[in-house]
Amino acid sequence: MEAKNIFLLQDTEEFMRGELDNVTVAEGRVSLDVVQGGHVPYGCYTSPAVPMPLFDAVRVSWNGGAPQGTALEAQARVLVDGNWTAWCSFGRWSPYLPREGAKPAVRGPLVLQHDQLLLDSKVGSQVQLRIYLYSKDEKLTPTVSLLGVSVRPVDVIPAGGRPVNTQLHLMPYVMARRAPALRPVMDLAICLTSLTNRWGADILPEEFASALWDFQPGAEDPRNLSFGAAAAGCWGFPAWACWGDLALLRAEARAGFGVVVALESTPAQIAAGLPAVRFAALRGFAEQAGAHSALLIDPWAGGGDFDAETRMPLDEFLVAWNNLALCLRPRRHGIPEGCPARSSVWLREDRQDPGLYQMHLGGNPHPLPDDFCGPADTDAEPAADAPAEPAAGVGVLAWSLPDSIPHATAAHRTLHFVRPEKGGIRLEKPAQTDRAPLKYTVYAIDRAGNMLVGDALV
Repeated sequence: MEAKNIFLLQDTEEFMRGELDNVTVAEGRVSLDVVQGGHVPYGCYTSPAVPMPLFDAVRVSWNGGAPQGTALEAQARVLVDGNWTAWCSFGRWSPYLPREGAKPAVRGPLVLQHDQLLLDSKVGSQVQLRIYLYSKDEKLTPTVSLLGVSVRPVDVIPAGGRPVNTQLHLMPYVMARRAPALRPVMDLAICLTSLTNRWGADILPEEFASALWDFQPGAEDPRNLSFGAAAAGCWGFPAWACWGDLALLRAEARAGFGVVVALESTPAQIAAGLPAVRFAALRGFAEQAGAHSALLIDPWAGGGDFDAETRMPLDEFLVAWNNLALCLRPRRHGIPEGCPARSSVWLREDRQDPGLYQMHLGGNPHPLPDDFCGPADTDAEPAADAPAEPAAGVGVLAWSLPDSIPHATAAHRTLHFVRPEKGGIRLEKPAQTDRAPLKYTVYAIDRAGNMLVGDALV
């Protein structure tokens, strides 16, 4: 449910209240103008000024499609002491870009971080948004279907709302079964997958992870919540980042919507390997014998997918939750152009190297580059106290076999993560020659989230 500290633009009538510069609005989407049969190279949409409760932090969200060769760039400014600050960019975004969030900067009272804007010793009273659309191809345009902002109010007593006892059926997944190379962003990707797959999307967490990674050099955390909302919007699901209270979470659960929440880890949890802030999906609330609990999909829990279905005493949850959330809705306008694509490939065994299978796309060979999954491991051993340095934005190559029981989503299948070999993938032949062939399914996901998928009988 939309709160007073959240402002969303997401239909034609609402968008038409803003300023249009080289852009047009139709069917709930902002797109570049067409001049002489082609889209103009750039345009800008500017929202009206939005009054807000006094605040000390701002988060911006956007949804839309950005085909290859196009990009979106959201900006915000705030009214402080009666004066507007300079516009602050939250970075250019497209699945096909090496995306970078906001460049950290300090401008007077403004402290810009990779996915939020903070006010130091000042408070804001209004906020204004604008979003640029860029295209290098006159035949293509990015689109914007949602533009939103949330502020963190000051001197406001958090509301608890009316208690609710409900459980949503979100899809459970855990970190332990996902691609190791994408681990730094995988908990957020899993939460988004849990929320979208309950509506039949059947997305792999690795696809989300590839589309939301923040490539900002030197960034401590590649999990950019604005990029996470943009990735969900790329698959057609309206999503926005916000600050909320218990009343917001209870209202979302009562309406049947799950929420991604950010939880701060305890020192003991950090010592056990959890990040300082981790993401989980809220799947409802429960009350038993007067004891209230928050029900979660916790990607960090256990080694099996259904271990993710956990509960936390409500008081403990409210201490851990930092009031940061990502809300999501079912698809409204379908999947926009620019969403990471899925393509079917043929897998053919190499006649010169039995067991090695090459991909063919559209009837033509489609070899994978040697560095598709990032740089190859070296023989050098890292220092014992050196932090892990996973390759950012690497591709993922995996295979699976049919499990003994059918699964609700492809993401529940057991994936085996490997590296390309001679442009293809090596699949093991059955040890028994007289048994029926095994059906392998192969997945190749590039760093934009595009996936090639094919089957082979081995």
